[in-house]
Amino acid sequence: MDDRLCDRVLSVMLRTSALLTLLNVTPVFGQIVPDSTLPNPSQVSIEGNTFTLDGGTEAGSNLFHSFQDFSVPTGSEAFFNNATRIENILTRVTGGNISNIDGLIRANGTANLFLINPNGLIFGPNARLDIDGSFFGTTANSIVFENGLEFSATAPEAQPLLTVSVPVGLQFNQNPGAIQVQGSGNHLSLLQPPPVGSFLPFNRGDGDSGLRVNPGRTLSLIGGDIVLDGGRLTAEGGRINLGSVRSAGVSLTPTSEGWTLDDRDASDYGNIRLLSQALVDASGDGEGSIWVQGRHLSLEEGSVILIQNEGVRPAGDIRVNLSESLQAIGTTSNALIRSQLLNSAARLGNGGDIIISSQTVDLQGGGSIKTTSFSEGAGGNIEISALDSVQVQGTSPINPTLASTIQTATDIGARGEQGDLTISTQRLTVLDGARVGAFPFGNGGGDVIVNASESIELIGVDPLIFQPSVLGTTTLGAGNAGNLTVNTPRLVIRDGGRLDTSTLASGNAGSVIVNVSEVIEVSGTVPGSVNPSPIGSSATLVDESLQQAFGFPPLPTGDTGSVTISTPVLRVSDGAQVTVRHDGPGNAGSLQVDADSIALDDRGGITASTQSGEGGNIELRVDNSLQLRHVSQISAEAGGSGSGGNLTISADTMALLEGSTINANAFEGSGGNIEIATQGLFLSPDSRITASSQLGVDGIVTVTEPEVDTSSALVSLSDDPIDPVTQIVSTCAISEENTFIVTGNGGLPPDPTDTLRGQTVWIDLRDLSAPDPEERSKIDLEREAGRSDEGRSRRYAPSSDVTSHLVEANGWRVDTNGNVELVSYQPRNAPFLPSECLLER
Repeated sequence: MDDRLCDRVLSVMLRTSALLTLLNVTPVFGQIVPDSTLPNPSQVSIEGNTFTLDGGTEAGSNLFHSFQDFSVPTGSEAFFNNATRIENILTRVTGGNISNIDGLIRANGTANLFLINPNGLIFGPNARLDIDGSFFGTTANSIVFENGLEFSATAPEAQPLLTVSVPVGLQFNQNPGAIQVQGSGNHLSLLQPPPVGSFLPFNRGDGDSGLRVNPGRTLSLIGGDIVLDGGRLTAEGGRINLGSVRSAGVSLTPTSEGWTLDDRDASDYGNIRLLSQALVDASGDGEGSIWVQGRHLSLEEGSVILIQNEGVRPAGDIRVNLSESLQAIGTTSNALIRSQLLNSAARLGNGGDIIISSQTVDLQGGGSIKTTSFSEGAGGNIEISALDSVQVQGTSPINPTLASTIQTATDIGARGEQGDLTISTQRLTVLDGARVGAFPFGNGGGDVIVNASESIELIGVDPLIFQPSVLGTTTLGAGNAGNLTVNTPRLVIRDGGRLDTSTLASGNAGSVIVNVSEVIEVSGTVPGSVNPSPIGSSATLVDESLQQAFGFPPLPTGDTGSVTISTPVLRVSDGAQVTVRHDGPGNAGSLQVDADSIALDDRGGITASTQSGEGGNIELRVDNSLQLRHVSQISAEAGGSGSGGNLTISADTMALLEGSTINANAFEGSGGNIEIATQGLFLSPDSRITASSQLGVDGIVTVTEPEVDTSSALVSLSDDPIDPVTQIVSTCAISEENTFIVTGNGGLPPDPTDTLRGQTVWIDLRDLSAPDPEERSKIDLEREAGRSDEGRSRRYAPSSDVTSHLVEANGWRVDTNGNVELVSYQPRNAPFLPSECLLER
């Protein structure tokens, strides 16, 4: 089409548009109008519903197009008629209008297509892509090249120095336009009707709708705020980039896995919102990856960010970098599809990781972050770094079995290994029946590590089905559960919340390691029941209906894990427990607590129990006090033929009050042994310590006082003999009016060179009453005599009326009958005693 024909077509279009405007009628077609800013301008020809785009300016393998307006109406097609040698088609929109695209965009060959409109992009529900390269839709100001040149949509009047180099970045101003993708939502469905709570891969359904690139290619939307309102983005085994950037730039790098983006130069971000079952899908035959960057990301109403690896090659990662917050809220209206981020291994290839960086992460109403293995491939890891908080709350209001969750999992029969879960944040809160952890149905489970610099709180249950809020690992099959490690200053578990590892089948439960620098508070039970809020590890018997649904054995046969706790303060109250337990034939694990103080109150317990196996051992090392009050207990019991576990307790002081107990009892087996080392043990009349067996041999209870290391109180003596007469001077007369008392601790006198200890109390025992007048006169006369006889040796002779008193023995003799008598000898050289020692009282 020559310039004259193009002008004629444009004139007709403008007149038609003006007429329709006067008639208050919206045009039924959009506009693709070229501008004249290129050396070789773009050309548009129209045939039926097809806009054919020719011309443009070539520079090497790059083809540059420039349009004043670029919109594709419903049912229409924009066809870039490029030469097949072209690798990159770079298209800018220089007018002031948003691009509305509700039809097909097509290009020849394998060229990548860049569409840049700073005013905004809207992709309607009928928008499609038919290109064999990658697609970039952006509201940036310009495309940046290696040599520093820019292809700008906001400064087109400057004649561009077009380049043959590859695009390396996008440059933004302070207020880029928004990008919107509309659609009817995802067509995800589960491959078969699921058992309650199970994990199944998706049938991804119709793949033709929405914006889609060919397998292995990149689909990128980079601009201001981004909204997917039921929209679908698909890159089978390729890469999807979603970036909401408001200033500075984003770098572009072509790789064998697609175009990667780097936003390190960006200084401000916008919001990304997925609603109405929107879908971002990089599933396929491995290597798919998804990158999301913005200020705030929300997934609502069953919207999904998905990589489902259906091939043999490993999948890529889902990476989410946010300057503020991530939210995943709710489910679809039928409660089958959660709002979620999911990276799964459906066949032989391994699943990828989910890596999230944000200020806050908030999951509600069944929202989920999950990696899963359904077959041979291993599941990916989850890594969450939230500078402020991670909060996981509640269940789906439509289907309460769908809990809000952060988890790694394996499906029933899956042989792939499960991934690990790591959360680093200031505060982790799990509320109202939500779950955080690793839960394998199949092969081995992953570990869970939580580092919370301020606190971890696990509170409450779902109010409808009483599902507890959980942080833990559980094996539901033959694979072993992973270990659980938490590090935080403050740990709070109450009202049915749980921190535990468990097994429901033949796999072993993991170990629990709790490191708390300030205080642990465990309190309460599930409302309306006696099920405690626990820290623990267990092999748990499940309901018969769940046994039938999932094929669980009648009794769990896997081993219970060990529990290790380190904290300054441990408080357990209101029926809560720190526990290791086995409901089947296996043995209970070991439980160890290192603390400055432990307080159990109102039925609080530290327990190790078995149904028929050997009781677990409990070791408590307490620097200060251990208190049990109001029917609290420390117990290592065994049912059936198992022997009771052993209890080893060391504490400075111990108190058992108000019906509290310490026991290591058994039924048929032997009672366990209880060893207690303490400086003070206080029992109320209704409290007890027992190690008994109903049918077997009783255990042994041993209470000892810790050995005192006297070596630290010894002082090295001189090797030279010392004459005590030359070293000791009695400066006061012996009388009952003067006393000198030294009281030691534990039989040892204090070292006078030591500093005073904090518990030292000064008690002044001097008699401050006035002296007898006659005695006072004696003292005064003696002082006067001393002054008048200055220079002479003076010796004080005690008055004859001084009463006798007890004198410490300093020798012994044998009387005539052969008896030994303790005696006191007066030294031969009596010391000089000045009269001034008679101080007034």
